Amino acid sequence: PLLRRMRRFGGTEAFLGLLEGVRSRQPLAGARSNVIVGFPGETEDDVAELERFLVAARLDVVGVFGYSDEDGTEGENLDGHLPGEVVAERVERISALVEELTAQRALERVGELLTLLVEEADEDDERVVVGRADHQGPDVDGVCHVRVPDGMPVPEPGAFVDGVVVGAEGVDLLVEPR
Repeated sequence: PLLRRMRRFGGTEAFLGLLEGVRSRQPLAGARSNVIVGFPGETEDDVAELERFLVAARLDVVGVFGYSDEDGTEGENLDGHLPGEVVAERVERISALVEELTAQRALERVGELLTLLVEEADEDDERVVVGRADHQGPDVDGVCHVRVPDGMPVPEPGAFVDGVVVGAEGVDLLVEPR
């Protein structure tokens, strides 16, 4: 009901089915979404349904935003606006859940083989490069940190590196080159 009020399509089961279909064909695919909490008329049941979806979806990255009126939008004229402190509490609650879930999702990738694009050298360690795998969008998702073993040349930005995920720090992946 809340999605319809926002003039959005779909729902929990439809979106989970879409994710299942993608992952059945491309098991290493990444998935990201943004969510808004505190939309006028949002109930605790709506927030609980969002939490249920997020737990089941196993998304790689999620942006969480609190609703605020924007001039000229339909939402500005809807009834049921929530107090700012309620919106802020829900943003904090969903953000904490998302942080935990996306860190778990990153750890689920341990053992995966991937190819990453080197984007830069690590500022603190000359044997580490930072890049991203094909499921990581630039500037919005986590990154891959690759520790290059002694005796192996450190790849330059723009190079591709094949590696295996050996760990995670939050949403960032720790990768060993192969």
